[in-house]
Amino acid sequence: MRNTTKKVVSSDGTVERVPVDMKRQLNYNIANLLNKTHLNDDGFPIFHTRASVCPDFIAMNNEKHKFHQTQLTALGFYTFDRTFDNIHGLYNAIYYNDVRLLKKYKEMYSGIKFVIGPDYSMFDNSWPQENESRLLKIRIIMLWFIFEIGAIAIPNVVYLSTEKLPHIMSGFEECEIFCFSVKGHMRYAVERNRVIELVKYITDNTAVKTMLIYSSCGKDENALKLFSYAIECGIDVRIVDNTLRQRNINRLEGIA
Repeated sequence: MRNTTKKVVSSDGTVERVPVDMKRQLNYNIANLLNKTHLNDDGFPIFHTRASVCPDFIAMNNEKHKFHQTQLTALGFYTFDRTFDNIHGLYNAIYYNDVRLLKKYKEMYSGIKFVIGPDYSMFDNSWPQENESRLLKIRIIMLWFIFEIGAIAIPNVVYLSTEKLPHIMSGFEECEIFCFSVKGHMRYAVERNRVIELVKYITDNTAVKTMLIYSSCGKDENALKLFSYAIECGIDVRIVDNTLRQRNINRLEGIA
């Protein structure tokens, strides 16, 4: 993108040329983040996420009162897409460089130590271009948290066909920590088998050392069974506490 200037006439009649913010004029504001990274052959930024300590609680994006539940709380986006990706959402604020909205989000997320890549809905039988758009959105939001909030950005594993994973997880190969959501994937065998396939793929094809699990199941052993392969390979697998998990454990224990 070449530098562009325009003529400006001051009140005293003096004419000068001033630079034009072409990224803003052409809606290329995401370049402000992408230009700070290295891109791979797929055009995705390369992440090297490492964490000497891990989150011990995941607060949802709609649980503002729990953003700092513990000193190691992670922000998660395991909610309906519309709650975080709407006309006034963070991605649009970044895309259009909406200064007012960006200030609001920077204040809202101030002090967040960990963020898990947004769990955008994607489907094998939907339009590939829409999935591709959401893959980019995930990475842009992660970059924003890294550069603007100073958070550690943890990749979220996307549940699409195994053969698509090399592209879907492109740029995350060097990451040592990933997060899996098993909420909604425990009831049916086909869903459980998909989780098992994804766990094997991440174990065999990335630098993973730690796998975090977002689970609402009241019985941890049920979720951990799906991660047997990773555990056998020496991966540190952790179920991270969250509001739904706490509620369901309390129900099983008969606590009101």
